[in-house]
Amino acid sequence: MQASFVFDSNELDYSFVDKLKLMFQNKRIELFVSESDDTQYLSASKANKERVITSITNIENSQNLVVADAKLFQ
Repeated sequence: MQASFVFDSNELDYSFVDKLKLMFQNKRIELFVSESDDTQYLSASKANKERVITSITNIENSQNLVVADAKLFQ
């Protein structure tokens, strides 16, 4: 069995270890920890990279923005 978890380091607590113990009862396990780079993931494909760059440009130029109606969040 394999499992993958992605979360912020400040979310790591003892309950996570307890969940791992439950998932892999009486099994020998290996843990690999590495930083996750969202920018690298978003740039993985040409289409995603272009979309991110276009979105950043739109924000910088205040173009093609979608503004939420504040009433929806009351």
